[in-house]
Amino acid sequence: MIVLATIIRCVFAYFLELGNDEVYYFTYAEFLDWNHFDHPPMVGLLIRFFTLNLHWVSDFSVRLGAIFLATFNTWLIASLVKYLMSERAGLIVAILYTASIYSSIISGLFILPDSIANTFWLASLYSIVIIIKSENSKVRTNQFLLLGLFIGIALLCKVHSIFLWFGFLGFIFFFQKKIFACKALYLSILISIIFFLPIWLWNEEYNYITWKFHGNRISILGSGIRFDYFLQTFFGQIFYNNPFLIYLYSVVLVYLVKDKIKINGISRNIIYLLLFCSFPIILASTGLSLFRQTLPHWSGAGFFGLMIISALWLDSKLDLNLIPKCRKILNLQLGFTLSVAILTFTTIKWYPGNLVGSSNKKELGKGDITLDLIGWKDLEKQFKEIRAEDIKNNLMHPEDALLVNNWFPAGHLYYYVAKPLGMRLIAEGRLVDIHKFAWINLSINPIQKGENAYYISASNMLNEPEEIYGKYFEKIELRKVLVQERSGKEVRLWYIYHLKKAKQVIGNKHPLNYSE
Repeated sequence: MIVLATIIRCVFAYFLELGNDEVYYFTYAEFLDWNHFDHPPMVGLLIRFFTLNLHWVSDFSVRLGAIFLATFNTWLIASLVKYLMSERAGLIVAILYTASIYSSIISGLFILPDSIANTFWLASLYSIVIIIKSENSKVRTNQFLLLGLFIGIALLCKVHSIFLWFGFLGFIFFFQKKIFACKALYLSILISIIFFLPIWLWNEEYNYITWKFHGNRISILGSGIRFDYFLQTFFGQIFYNNPFLIYLYSVVLVYLVKDKIKINGISRNIIYLLLFCSFPIILASTGLSLFRQTLPHWSGAGFFGLMIISALWLDSKLDLNLIPKCRKILNLQLGFTLSVAILTFTTIKWYPGNLVGSSNKKELGKGDITLDLIGWKDLEKQFKEIRAEDIKNNLMHPEDALLVNNWFPAGHLYYYVAKPLGMRLIAEGRLVDIHKFAWINLSINPIQKGENAYYISASNMLNEPEEIYGKYFEKIELRKVLVQERSGKEVRLWYIYHLKKAKQVIGNKHPLNYSE
């Protein structure tokens, strides 16, 4: 099953172009730092490792770290459940992990901070379980040290991993207060804090910009109740984690309550521990969505505990007569995720026209999220011809930069256009719009006074350069409109602009000097 799932992921990874987030995280790999505007550095290091220090850069190699870790995570969670109960229970949880759209595709195919954070979340759960089960003080001490290491690295992947400490300490407070007397616990916390130091020190240098940015995203001050946001997150979580899995989790939790939190062969403390490591992040993300717009995958790792509990419960209830029925249920869950993956892949590649879109042709494709993963290589080929013609006719110069005003589609334009053509890409806009590109500017020669630049606007994310950069250049003119097709139907337009004779230097500011 692991081999087959890995092969399927590899096929999708090879034939699908990178999405908005993926090309953005590639900049983390190319421009290393102790922290970045919106996330810690580990996803960049993961990309850099699997692209052989950027010597093998392709859509497939950029995603290879996510694919490898999804394979490893399947084995890891199976090993944890096998340790708790049996090899059959391990097989069941491996199937559940593979059937989850979040763990198998969203973080298992696409390269995201979650791709590597999930590995250390599961490793942390493994250490926590051993700490609670083991009676050997030496084993527990060693696992406490590993726990501090695992959560520390998880924090360097995604800061939401702090919920692991919240869950574990909450469990200790209610069920195992004697652990508070263990010195290794505090050493473990200290280790996690040490790993968090690079994030804190980087933010101190940049006026805590990461925390301000995310703080504004989750602040509920002055926010009214938004049921539309709540429903988006609620049903998004159900879909991301596979509706059939969510149904299974719900049934298991109901039976657990009826059975007074009892699974044959499993200590109640283990069940409570897994629940404490699951619900805090799920409830926090869902509760926050009542006031602010959140993303369904924020709580993804929280469902691993429910996944483990469900596998343990199924294994405890199975006898020879129920195994065929259980196999059908598990195959249904796997089939759903595989069907979603195939349907999504074929839609992105071959759907004739736009799934949704504006009736205004100038904004063709607006709202069609499938366009994030297709058409960028074709743009590079067409733009390359235009640029060569411009240089030949002395309309533009080889050193002229590509100007962007938002992190998307700046990531795509950098990865698929500027980098292959050896162009400078300069970001100019609000810091909350250009994100990491404000720091990338520091390593690139800015646009000098009197220089020209290109600006590319996609019809599905239309911006008028006159409104944005009219005050920066003497003249802005539309050079050409390029057409992107899918299965013979127009799906997007690319507006290529010449920005002539800059009135000032552009792209030389300190990141904190950009307007927020």
